[in-house]
Amino acid sequence: MAECRYIICGMGIFVVGSVGIDFVSLSARLPKMGETVLATQPLHIGPGGKGFNQAVGVARLGADVQFATKTGSRDLGRQAQAFLDAEGLLGPLVRQSDRDNQVALIFVDDTGRNMISVAPGASADLQPEDVADIAYSPGDILLAQLEIPIATVTRAAEDAKAAGATVVLNPAPAAPLPAALLEAVDIATPNETELSILTGMPTDTTSDVVTAGERLLQLGVGEVVATIGSKGAVHITSAGSTSYPSLLVDAVDSTGAGDAFNAGLVVGMARGQSLGDSIQLGNRAGAFCVTQVGVLDGLATMDQLSEFVASL
Repeated sequence: MAECRYIICGMGIFVVGSVGIDFVSLSARLPKMGETVLATQPLHIGPGGKGFNQAVGVARLGADVQFATKTGSRDLGRQAQAFLDAEGLLGPLVRQSDRDNQVALIFVDDTGRNMISVAPGASADLQPEDVADIAYSPGDILLAQLEIPIATVTRAAEDAKAAGATVVLNPAPAAPLPAALLEAVDIATPNETELSILTGMPTDTTSDVVTAGERLLQLGVGEVVATIGSKGAVHITSAGSTSYPSLLVDAVDSTGAGDAFNAGLVVGMARGQSLGDSIQLGNRAGAFCVTQVGVLDGLATMDQLSEFVASL
């Protein structure tokens, strides 16, 4: 199978996305519709948002990152600003909304599976004009998600593409995407559920994932790196597909595993690694993440990843 190679010229990583506050409840099992279940641990409250998680993941892995986002102006917004400041992400691309901050309600069972509902808040106010002054250079990487308006993601992707940057889109939460955005994406990183929503095709087996990924290529995306949970990831191009198994670990909380994967992927690319090696770095970062409770504790440094892999 063909292996593509991205050589990034030591440039920067830009993350455009959301920052929020996560409320995480852990119970023996996920509630059924109309059911109340008791949590087995105290409520966990911490920073979140896919953009924030991925930007922190990139920074902790040692890469330069600039984060474009919008926070709220009320109590939760000030808390989000404090989280950004603590992680070194409170830069000139952080804007402020009149609304309060994005909030995610997360339920996790004792196998690590989760259910998530997001109230966007300030993230929904990040507009195309808020990202229009990002100064991309050839060799930069843009990493974006879909917890902000699609028009804003499209503007950022088109601008990055025009400047010679590599555009990586984590299409989560999945939504119908305009052709202009799909055609600006060099690498899409959906999970099985997101890939099924984007293509209207089943993704129950790895073969199904490859077929659906090929459909996403037909819609204009350059390449697809589909994550398939504990089975790892599949890289799909017009020349074929390659599977990259994940590490076998005991999952505690799968929240944020996709964010950790995407951070590892783009950091590997920024270091000049092949896309295959970058996917493997993403797999290791995602595997570490699911062994921790809460996303922030699950975003590893390179030293932590090295120790983690050596311990398996």
